[in-house]
Amino acid sequence: MQRWFMRAMGLAISCLALAVCGCRLAALPWLMWGEEPKQDKPAEYPHLGGKTVAILVWADMNTRFEYPHVQLEVSSFVEQAMQSVPGVRVVPPRQVVDLQNRDPDWDRTPPARLAARVGADRAVLIELTQYTTREPDSPHLFRGYISANVKVYDASQPDAGETKSMTVSVVYPPDGPGAWGSDDAFRRATMELFAEEVAGKFYDRKVKAR
Repeated sequence: MQRWFMRAMGLAISCLALAVCGCRLAALPWLMWGEEPKQDKPAEYPHLGGKTVAILVWADMNTRFEYPHVQLEVSSFVEQAMQSVPGVRVVPPRQVVDLQNRDPDWDRTPPARLAARVGADRAVLIELTQYTTREPDSPHLFRGYISANVKVYDASQPDAGETKSMTVSVVYPPDGPGAWGSDDAFRRATMELFAEEVAGKFYDRKVKAR
Protein backbone atom coordinates (compact mmCIF):
# COMPACT_ATOMS: atom_id res chain seq x y z
CA MET A 1 0.00 0.00 0.00
CA GLN A 2 2.78 2.36 0.96
CA ARG A 3 4.71 1.47 -2.22
CA TRP A 4 1.58 2.20 -4.34
CA PHE A 5 1.08 5.50 -2.55
CA MET A 6 4.67 6.57 -3.22
CA ARG A 7 4.33 5.67 -6.89
CA ALA A 8 1.11 7.66 -7.14
CA MET A 9 2.73 10.67 -5.47
CA GLY A 10 5.71 10.44 -7.80
CA LEU A 11 3.43 10.31 -10.83
CA ALA A 12 1.46 13.31 -9.59
CA ILE A 13 4.62 15.33 -9.02
CA SER A 14 5.89 14.42 -12.50
CA CYS A 15 2.63 15.52 -14.09
CA LEU A 16 2.71 18.77 -12.15
CA ALA A 17 6.28 19.42 -13.28
CA LEU A 18 5.35 18.76 -16.90
CA ALA A 19 2.37 21.08 -16.58
CA VAL A 20 4.54 23.86 -15.17
CA CYS A 21 7.14 23.34 -17.89
CA GLY A 22 4.40 23.32 -20.48
CA CYS A 23 3.11 26.66 -19.25
CA ARG A 24 6.57 28.11 -19.40
CA LEU A 25 7.14 26.76 -22.90
CA ALA A 26 3.80 28.13 -24.01
CA ALA A 27 4.76 31.54 -22.63
CA LEU A 28 8.20 31.46 -24.22
CA PRO A 29 7.08 32.89 -27.58
CA TRP A 30 5.56 35.87 -25.78
CA LEU A 31 8.83 36.46 -23.98
CA MET A 32 10.86 36.08 -27.15
CA TRP A 33 8.54 37.83 -29.62
CA GLY A 34 6.70 40.35 -27.51
CA GLU A 35 6.10 43.94 -28.61
CA GLU A 36 9.24 45.81 -29.48
CA PRO A 37 10.14 48.55 -27.02
CA LYS A 38 9.06 52.04 -28.07
CA GLN A 39 10.37 55.47 -27.23
CA ASP A 40 8.86 58.95 -27.46
CA LYS A 41 9.88 61.11 -30.40
CA PRO A 42 8.78 64.75 -30.16
CA ALA A 43 7.67 66.76 -33.19
CA GLU A 44 10.28 68.89 -34.90
CA TYR A 45 7.61 71.41 -35.93
CA PRO A 46 4.53 71.07 -33.69
CA HIS A 47 2.72 74.15 -35.04
CA LEU A 48 0.37 72.87 -37.74
CA GLY A 49 -2.61 72.30 -35.45
CA GLY A 50 -5.63 74.24 -36.69
CA LYS A 51 -3.92 75.09 -39.99
CA THR A 52 -4.74 74.35 -43.61
CA VAL A 53 -1.69 72.98 -45.39
CA ALA A 54 -0.72 72.81 -49.06
CA ILE A 55 1.75 70.05 -49.95
CA LEU A 56 4.10 71.01 -52.79
CA VAL A 57 6.35 68.33 -54.25
CA TRP A 58 9.38 69.23 -56.34
CA ALA A 59 11.23 66.61 -58.39
CA ASP A 60 13.96 66.96 -61.00
CA MET A 61 13.29 66.45 -64.70
CA ASN A 62 14.74 62.94 -64.83
CA THR A 63 12.53 61.74 -61.98
CA ARG A 64 9.43 63.30 -63.52
CA PHE A 65 10.27 61.75 -66.89
CA GLU A 66 10.52 58.26 -65.38
CA TYR A 67 7.59 58.76 -62.99
CA PRO A 68 5.25 61.36 -64.57
CA HIS A 69 2.82 61.32 -61.63
CA VAL A 70 5.41 61.43 -58.86
CA GLN A 71 4.23 64.79 -57.50
CA LEU A 72 0.62 63.68 -57.16
CA GLU A 73 1.58 60.27 -55.80
CA VAL A 74 3.95 61.55 -53.11
CA SER A 75 1.61 64.35 -52.03
CA SER A 76 -1.33 61.91 -51.85
CA PHE A 77 0.60 59.54 -49.59
CA VAL A 78 1.64 62.46 -47.39
CA GLU A 79 -1.95 63.71 -47.25
CA GLN A 80 -3.05 60.32 -45.88
CA ALA A 81 -0.22 60.25 -43.33
CA MET A 82 -1.06 63.80 -42.22
CA GLN A 83 -4.32 62.47 -40.78
CA SER A 84 -2.22 61.54 -37.74
CA VAL A 85 -1.40 65.22 -37.14
CA PRO A 86 -4.08 66.64 -34.81
CA GLY A 87 -6.14 69.51 -36.19
CA VAL A 88 -4.58 69.69 -39.66
CA ARG A 89 -6.52 70.10 -42.89
CA VAL A 90 -4.70 69.32 -46.14
CA VAL A 91 -5.62 70.95 -49.45
CA PRO A 92 -6.54 68.16 -51.90
CA PRO A 93 -3.31 67.14 -53.66
CA ARG A 94 -4.98 67.18 -57.08
CA GLN A 95 -5.82 70.88 -56.61
CA VAL A 96 -2.19 71.72 -55.80
CA VAL A 97 -0.77 69.62 -58.65
CA ASP A 98 -3.20 71.24 -61.10
CA LEU A 99 -1.82 74.61 -60.00
CA GLN A 100 1.72 73.37 -60.59
CA ASN A 101 0.82 72.01 -64.02
CA ARG A 102 -0.81 75.29 -65.08
CA ASP A 103 2.27 77.28 -64.09
CA PRO A 104 5.52 75.81 -65.49
CA ASP A 105 7.48 78.33 -63.40
CA TRP A 106 5.71 77.50 -60.15
CA ASP A 107 9.00 76.57 -58.49
CA ARG A 108 10.21 80.16 -58.98
CA THR A 109 7.25 81.49 -57.02
CA PRO A 110 7.61 81.78 -53.24
CA PRO A 111 5.89 78.70 -51.76
CA ALA A 112 3.98 80.89 -49.30
CA ARG A 113 2.31 82.68 -52.21
CA LEU A 114 1.34 79.37 -53.80
CA ALA A 115 -0.18 78.27 -50.49
CA ALA A 116 -2.27 81.44 -50.36
CA ARG A 117 -3.53 80.81 -53.91
CA VAL A 118 -5.11 77.51 -52.81
CA GLY A 119 -6.44 78.89 -49.52
CA ALA A 120 -3.78 77.38 -47.24
CA ASP A 121 -2.17 78.84 -44.14
CA ARG A 122 1.08 76.92 -44.58
CA ALA A 123 3.02 75.38 -47.43
CA VAL A 124 4.98 72.18 -46.88
CA LEU A 125 7.51 71.96 -49.70
CA ILE A 126 9.00 68.50 -50.29
CA GLU A 127 12.13 68.74 -52.44
CA LEU A 128 12.94 65.22 -53.60
CA THR A 129 16.70 64.66 -53.72
CA GLN A 130 16.53 60.89 -54.25
CA TYR A 131 13.73 58.75 -55.63
CA THR A 132 14.52 55.26 -56.86
CA THR A 133 13.44 51.64 -56.48
CA ARG A 134 16.77 50.07 -57.39
CA GLU A 135 19.79 49.16 -55.30
CA PRO A 136 22.52 51.59 -56.47
CA ASP A 137 25.23 48.92 -56.66
CA SER A 138 22.89 46.18 -57.96
CA PRO A 139 20.31 47.67 -60.34
CA HIS A 140 18.66 44.26 -60.85
CA LEU A 141 17.58 44.21 -57.18
CA PHE A 142 14.58 46.11 -55.85
CA ARG A 143 15.11 48.54 -52.98
CA GLY A 144 13.32 51.83 -52.48
CA TYR A 145 15.19 55.01 -51.58
CA ILE A 146 13.49 58.36 -51.02
CA SER A 147 15.23 61.41 -49.58
CA ALA A 148 13.97 64.98 -49.42
CA ASN A 149 14.31 68.39 -47.89
CA VAL A 150 11.06 69.32 -46.14
CA LYS A 151 10.41 73.04 -45.65
CA VAL A 152 7.52 74.89 -44.04
CA TYR A 153 6.37 78.34 -45.21
CA ASP A 154 3.88 80.75 -43.63
CA ALA A 155 1.33 82.12 -46.11
CA SER A 156 0.91 85.26 -44.01
CA GLN A 157 4.53 86.14 -44.85
CA PRO A 158 4.45 85.65 -48.63
CA ASP A 159 8.02 86.67 -49.43
CA ALA A 160 9.74 85.29 -46.34
CA GLY A 161 11.96 82.23 -46.33
CA GLU A 162 11.05 78.94 -44.74
CA THR A 163 10.09 78.92 -41.07
CA LYS A 164 11.45 75.39 -40.66
CA SER A 165 13.73 73.16 -42.72
CA MET A 166 14.11 69.41 -42.11
CA THR A 167 15.34 66.32 -43.94
CA VAL A 168 13.70 62.93 -44.40
CA SER A 169 15.37 59.82 -45.77
CA VAL A 170 13.94 56.28 -45.91
CA VAL A 171 14.99 52.91 -47.33
CA TYR A 172 12.66 49.97 -48.03
CA PRO A 173 13.18 47.16 -47.20
CA PRO A 174 15.42 48.47 -44.41
CA ASP A 175 17.38 45.23 -43.94
CA GLY A 176 18.39 44.59 -47.53
CA PRO A 177 17.22 44.51 -51.16
CA GLY A 178 14.44 42.32 -52.48
CA ALA A 179 14.88 40.10 -55.50
CA TRP A 180 11.18 39.52 -56.13
CA GLY A 181 8.24 41.85 -56.62
CA SER A 182 7.34 44.73 -58.90
CA ASP A 183 8.67 48.24 -59.25
CA ASP A 184 5.23 49.63 -58.41
CA ALA A 185 4.88 47.55 -55.23
CA PHE A 186 8.28 48.59 -53.90
CA ARG A 187 7.67 52.21 -54.86
CA ARG A 188 4.31 52.37 -53.09
CA ALA A 189 5.72 50.75 -49.95
CA THR A 190 8.62 53.21 -49.94
CA MET A 191 6.30 56.19 -50.44
CA GLU A 192 4.09 55.02 -47.57
CA LEU A 193 7.11 54.79 -45.27
CA PHE A 194 8.37 58.17 -46.48
CA ALA A 195 4.99 59.82 -45.92
CA GLU A 196 4.83 58.49 -42.36
CA GLU A 197 8.24 60.01 -41.64
CA VAL A 198 7.23 63.36 -43.15
CA ALA A 199 4.02 63.51 -41.11
CA GLY A 200 5.96 62.41 -38.03
CA LYS A 201 7.87 65.70 -38.14
CA PHE A 202 4.68 67.48 -37.10
CA TYR A 203 3.37 65.54 -34.09
CA ASP A 204 4.65 63.71 -31.03
CA ARG A 205 4.77 59.96 -31.60
CA LYS A 206 6.25 56.70 -30.44
CA VAL A 207 8.92 54.98 -32.52
CA LYS A 208 10.91 51.78 -32.26
CA ALA A 209 13.57 52.10 -29.57
CA ARG A 210 17.14 51.92 -30.83
